[in-house]
Amino acid sequence: MKALQRQRGISLSGLIMGCVILGVVALVGMKLFPLYNEKMKVDTAFAKVLNTAESARLSKGEIVQLILREFDVSDVDRFDTPSLSKIITVENMRNSPNKVLRMAYEIRGDLFGDLDVVLTYDRSGELRAASTD
Repeated sequence: MKALQRQRGISLSGLIMGCVILGVVALVGMKLFPLYNEKMKVDTAFAKVLNTAESARLSKGEIVQLILREFDVSDVDRFDTPSLSKIITVENMRNSPNKVLRMAYEIRGDLFGDLDVVLTYDRSGELRAASTD
């Protein structure tokens, strides 16, 4: 009697299914990467403005221009002066010379057909006045 040999390896249908799954994951990744890349560039520009010396003395218009300058360096083309002015708020803090900078908006990107991906951006940080030592 011959012993039955165990079958080893992967079948053709299993290989095709694995390739299809890998292709779908790669396609979704290619669609989502630009959105997350832009978000990281906006985060970097936002952090640079917060770390600017005596940033609390700047007006909202000066802050918008500073952020737009950082966007030009980082190649973020989504915003111009009027649209950026709408999504940025600058508020005075109570009993402090510091201010609070907030930036909130949504990025919408196509995924498949009528299916969209929405990335919500909402950050705030403290603009510091000069320290008195």
